[in-house]
Amino acid sequence: MTHPALVATLLDGPVMRSGSGSWLVDIEGNRYLDCVAGPGVHLLGHGHPAVVSAIERQAGALVHSSFQLNEPVIALAEELTELAGGSFQRVFFANSGSEAIETAVKLAKKFQASRGRFGHSIAALENGYHGRSGIALALTGMNIYKTGLPGFSLYPGIVHLPVPRTGEVDLDELGRQLDARSQDDLLAVVAEPVLGVGGVIVPADGFLRALRELCDARGALLIFDEIFTGLGRTGTTFAFERSGVRPDILVVGKPLGAGLPVGAVLTPDDLGSCWAPVDHSTTFGGNGALVGAVGKAVLRELTAGGLADASERAGNQLMDALRSAAPADVEVRGQGLLIGLEWPSPDQAMAFRRQMMARGVLVGVGGQRRSVVRLTPPLNITSEDLKLLESTTLSVFDEVVRR
Repeated sequence: MTHPALVATLLDGPVMRSGSGSWLVDIEGNRYLDCVAGPGVHLLGHGHPAVVSAIERQAGALVHSSFQLNEPVIALAEELTELAGGSFQRVFFANSGSEAIETAVKLAKKFQASRGRFGHSIAALENGYHGRSGIALALTGMNIYKTGLPGFSLYPGIVHLPVPRTGEVDLDELGRQLDARSQDDLLAVVAEPVLGVGGVIVPADGFLRALRELCDARGALLIFDEIFTGLGRTGTTFAFERSGVRPDILVVGKPLGAGLPVGAVLTPDDLGSCWAPVDHSTTFGGNGALVGAVGKAVLRELTAGGLADASERAGNQLMDALRSAAPADVEVRGQGLLIGLEWPSPDQAMAFRRQMMARGVLVGVGGQRRSVVRLTPPLNITSEDLKLLESTTLSVFDEVVRR
């Protein structure tokens, strides 16, 4: 956003004033169907009554409790661990997804050190995205975000593995790829089950299983970054559920706060308990009663409304329609309502985005080359709005191809 008072970090576009459901309204009164939603933040849309009510109630009672616990945060932790199931018993709350990722890596290193393992090697994925600060940026496998930052985005021991999209996954070959990049003791693997910002890349069947087996064989921890994919976005509550592969550490964020900043790290008891109270803390993480109340409202709407299933149905419907009409050189892929349209060039992707905006529909652009248009509307998007997204996309396909 270009404005004299702001650092120019956002794409040019309208200045927004209000939002309701899947729609945003700018300062000139123009309405836009928001198919960015954060990106991926507003799974309930804008101004959802349950979120508004939670904010109003909690703001009048308690917003922040210093270093003391509070009821909303405790309740949110309990609901998160119940939702994730399995061995997850502890939660650390952070201020953002990036901060939660750095927390997860710090915890993994602390846990491994407690077992006498002091190596540095952490594997992430090519085209993976985990944030733009410190370790999170080093883990990110997208050079586009590291331009002009020599040394800053490096971190001892972090390597990146390729992500197969089709075919059989060879565990031995995966191990050889790792060994070719690092001879150090592998402590952890950090991966998105579906690579969102990196281009909506769905790994080949068996890849997540191979990562799990690689970690088990080498005594490493498997960390799944579900900041973008979690809480129904991909058609299941968590994207890892499709593979049946469970991580040792689970990181969530984005939609949990419905627009308020939050990240969460879920761990089994043995990992979470390796930290002493003074080992890690933040001013706002874990004591934000307001975020706790909003997070509870989001989780309850997610489960009561069956929004993961709704995302699966809507996503399949939309992708079927787009695949049948997309230009031959545009690939449509995704899971649930995390959908990518890969164009041959970045110019075409940006032209598509501009034409969609001109027609009142907001979409994202990502990928290593910024050639992938991303469709991530709220999970409770109405059937009418979904049809509008479909029809507008089909008409813009024709417009961009004619150019």
